[in-house]
Amino acid sequence: MSNSHTLAFLLFLQTASSATTSAPTFAGGSRTGTPFTRPTDFNGIPISSTPSGAGEPVFPSFLSYSLELAFFPDFAGDLASPNTFSGTLLSNLGALQGANPDIRVGGNTQDYALYDASLKTATNATYIPSISNDYPRVLTLGPKFFESYQALPDTSFIHGFNLAKNGSDANAAASAEAAIACKYLSLNGSFKAWEMGNEPDLFKTSAQGIMRPGSWNEADFVKEWDARVDLVKKSLEKNCGKEWTENANWKWIAPSFAGTGNSLDALKTWKAGLNKREEVVAFSSHNYIGGATQPGVNLKGFLLSHSKTVGSVGNHVREQASLKAANSSLPYILGETNSLYNQGAAGLSNSFGAALWNLDFALQCAATSIRQIYMHMGTDYRYASWQPVTTSKSRIGTRAPYYGNIATVAALGDVTTDGGVRVKEVKLKSGKDSEAAYAIYTSSKLSRVVVINMAQYNYTSPSQTLSNRPKDSYNFTLPTGCAGQGVVQRLMANGSDATSGITFNGESYAYELEKGRPVRLGNTTRDEVVYVGSDGGMGVEVPWSSAAVVVVDC
Repeated sequence: MSNSHTLAFLLFLQTASSATTSAPTFAGGSRTGTPFTRPTDFNGIPISSTPSGAGEPVFPSFLSYSLELAFFPDFAGDLASPNTFSGTLLSNLGALQGANPDIRVGGNTQDYALYDASLKTATNATYIPSISNDYPRVLTLGPKFFESYQALPDTSFIHGFNLAKNGSDANAAASAEAAIACKYLSLNGSFKAWEMGNEPDLFKTSAQGIMRPGSWNEADFVKEWDARVDLVKKSLEKNCGKEWTENANWKWIAPSFAGTGNSLDALKTWKAGLNKREEVVAFSSHNYIGGATQPGVNLKGFLLSHSKTVGSVGNHVREQASLKAANSSLPYILGETNSLYNQGAAGLSNSFGAALWNLDFALQCAATSIRQIYMHMGTDYRYASWQPVTTSKSRIGTRAPYYGNIATVAALGDVTTDGGVRVKEVKLKSGKDSEAAYAIYTSSKLSRVVVINMAQYNYTSPSQTLSNRPKDSYNFTLPTGCAGQGVVQRLMANGSDATSGITFNGESYAYELEKGRPVRLGNTTRDEVVYVGSDGGMGVEVPWSSAAVVVVDC
């Protein structure tokens, strides 16, 4: 709809009096503002009372993280000095989604790492600038590395083993690594699953180094995967007990391919016998919507393009369908994902536009039955949700993408609820590439409506100021059982190119304020009240480059 449309039916704004809780309320507070008359062309978009056509229920800890293995100690700390900043940010998310994010420890450096029991430090890393300045190309892990698995409370982990290196030394290192990993992880607690290898579909083609011959195929991969997994199994049984390899505890994610169109094919891999021994609990793939140095990459055409996100996720939708047709019943997850591969682009992946993209991408995944997503991070990575420590490149702090993560879990609510949480995309009538909307169903009942207005508004542009920031109106017709009062929680910043001053529902998670704990800002609105008519009519205004989560009581 055009910017000139007024809000639908009795829209009021209210700032909640409480600054200490992030949960919306449907009662209390004085009504302020003036009711609007419903426009004659209201034409509300209907939203169903049932989740017909929605994605399958998301997993507990739907929003999770993948941490670059070399930098895991930075994010977690160790027993003597846990990283409480990371712990706080994880707890914030857990309070909203019902469980802390899971952590996958892997990435490129997973396939460079070898374990050395004599190493006194957590890691010994060597960078090769001709390959990458972002992460080490040679990596050794010491026993202290595994202390990090006990430094983040209430968190479950996936530990990734090296598959790229082969030979007797690599086999011995994998066995020794398994023997110590199980000492620091606990069954029915911090252990979630194992992973063998990172992006083996790039082993023949990777710019970081060729690791397999051109003739290496899906059957070869499955054979190697099985053999290395067997080594881990024997080591676990010997060093930590057979309970680690019993059916309920013997859990792997695989094949951890980089995407859907590389040198190994997911369907051929499945048919070659992946999971013939029923060891895999989730089919894991990876996804990035583009590259950091890809020609023409920008906010508008990539991160703020809904069709770009839909197309990228759509590749996995088709892969899911082909696997199901081949009788795979494994849940499909993204074990590593983020905006732009090669660790993101400064000014794009660390901007507020990336926060909006995070929200759109996550909900699009949930709406297409991708059951869990692991947002990838590393120290000094441009797309990271937070910088865990201060380095010569970056200061410790919360980054823009984290606010998109917060908005995601707030939109989904407690995903551990009986009956589950399902997401359905709502098709907007404008057809604009810069807009997206989703309906959230909790226990099969409509609970939230999310509107993301990705029309680019750059506050650093001389022609654009906060006073002339455009807004669009979005009208919906909800089930009549939703009539009454709802709450609007906004994901806001000064513009899509902002890298600071970001809030969700009037709260900042900046390290500089309370080291990541939510802080109510005095110059922002919070828990705005919206009224739903007796016929279900509801409208909400959303400024350009912002999003609104509307919590309804149905």
